[in-house]
Amino acid sequence: MSRQDFMEQLKRLLDDIPSNERQDALNYYENYFEDAGPENEAKIIEELESPEKVAASIKKDLFGENYEAYEFAKKQREQEKIKENNAKVQRNILIVVLLIVASPIWIGLVGGLFGVFVGLLGAILGIGAALIACVAVFLVVGCILIGIGLTKSLFGFPAIGLIVMGIGILMLTLGILGVLALCWIIGKFIPWMILGLVNLCRSLFQKGRKKEAYR
Repeated sequence: MSRQDFMEQLKRLLDDIPSNERQDALNYYENYFEDAGPENEAKIIEELESPEKVAASIKKDLFGENYEAYEFAKKQREQEKIKENNAKVQRNILIVVLLIVASPIWIGLVGGLFGVFVGLLGAILGIGAALIACVAVFLVVGCILIGIGLTKSLFGFPAIGLIVMGIGILMLTLGILGVLALCWIIGKFIPWMILGLVNLCRSLFQKGRKKEAYR
């Protein structure tokens, strides 16, 4: 064992004592090695026997009569930590097993919810496509009727031409109103849908973080 290995192990073994006491002890043994010189490092390590023995001696001097109680409490904490880790592993295994056993149920639920979502989305898109088609028909037919009415008015059928033009203007007006209505609906619906998805994802993420914080 080299001097560096010895000091690293000693530092790790003293990690559970106050930082000022730990630094004083490490400085003491660093100076001890420095005073002995590089040629005597092996002899010093043999004299000290092991980092574990040195750490135990430091803790006995530090805690005095309470050293045994300290070691007992330390072992208790280590055992409790091991039990806690084992409990977490068992809980995670149980969750995985339950998910596997209940997979037909939750897969069916997820599939059903996805189907409902797809159906609603399809219905919305279908209604939107139908409205767009109706508006397009009103615009096209309105323009055609205005053209026919204008032709009739110029070539000997002014009364019929005016009626046809009136109907065409009415349909064109309805088509333009339909375009404005669609623009308003799209301008309101799409941001609302995006905001809803963002809020849903945010709430799921926050719930996940809260669960992690409670563990």
